[in-house]
Amino acid sequence: MNNSLLEKVELTDEEWEAICLKCAKCCYEKIDLGNGHIVYTDEPCVYLDTTTRMCKIYEKRHEIEPDCIKLNEHFIRQINWMPKGCAYVKYLSQKDTLQTVRAIQKSKQPKRVKARRI
Repeated sequence: MNNSLLEKVELTDEEWEAICLKCAKCCYEKIDLGNGHIVYTDEPCVYLDTTTRMCKIYEKRHEIEPDCIKLNEHFIRQINWMPKGCAYVKYLSQKDTLQTVRAIQKSKQPKRVKARRI
């Protein structure tokens, strides 16, 4: 993964989309069993080309299929059904880890005190 993307506060749509590895797991039907238990089915979205793992209507997917979810950082942080191997999930985990490490490093830096002339 491009480490410079981890440094950015917000990504452009193009940068965000480039993270996706096109596994298409998010394009398969899921069953919510409750209590956070999600089961993936073998039934793909009707618009998914299962050979290329690309959406046939990608540019207009939200207009044509209102149930198609736009995956963005905020949404992925709110749900628990994305596979652990999803590139977006991994990206956010790495981003969070980097921010935590930076915060720890910053807190451990000695504070500089300005010397006063007497």
